[in-house]
Amino acid sequence: MMKCYNLRNAVLCLLFLLCFFNVKAQEMRAFGNYSMYFGNKNTGTIRSVEAGIDHGDFPSLAFQLSASYLNSDNKDKEHYDYDNYVLEKLSTKGSAINTSLGLKVYNVFLNQYEEKTFTYYIMPKLNLARIRATENFSSTDYFYPSHSFDEERSISSWQVYFGIEIGYEIFLSENNSNSIAICASYNRINLTKGLSKISHENFQYARHDSFGVGLSFYLGVKKPSKKK
Repeated sequence: MMKCYNLRNAVLCLLFLLCFFNVKAQEMRAFGNYSMYFGNKNTGTIRSVEAGIDHGDFPSLAFQLSASYLNSDNKDKEHYDYDNYVLEKLSTKGSAINTSLGLKVYNVFLNQYEEKTFTYYIMPKLNLARIRATENFSSTDYFYPSHSFDEERSISSWQVYFGIEIGYEIFLSENNSNSIAICASYNRINLTKGLSKISHENFQYARHDSFGVGLSFYLGVKKPSKKK
């Protein structure tokens, strides 16, 4: 427990120090993002609402610090024991408060980006998430109804993970302060992470690969300082 606490504090300190360290950043922008991660047979759809700041030289290089809320759809599973006439049902859902630090690099492998209103970026991200997972489990015994039961439990856990975002950004102002971006993202957040420690015999919690798409809006809040 102490190791997790120390790791959490270290990551948080690193996020803030890297973002606000006095580098030669020229401009600050606020942004909002809405993303949707596609589900599969093991996961439900994950929706994310994010807000934060970009601090850097656009469109060249920038640091991004953000906070987001993620929520997944309920995922239902069933298992029927034909030998004992027992039906087991499991419903899981998860949510998370996430903090991330990203390094946004524009037009990788392209030497000329000046005077372009349409450009792309690649952004690796370091993430720290506080996850809350909820499980509803029911066991119905048709042979001995008195053995039937229902239970619900919730577990909170921490997860540190990496992700990557690739997007196309359209600048809407001459000084590149305001823009719209369409992005694709990948990460390995597991919104049922805590439940894997108490999984029932007939159900497994797989590690998640999350692929999604999103839309971001950027608004300049600090203009570049003029060189004297």
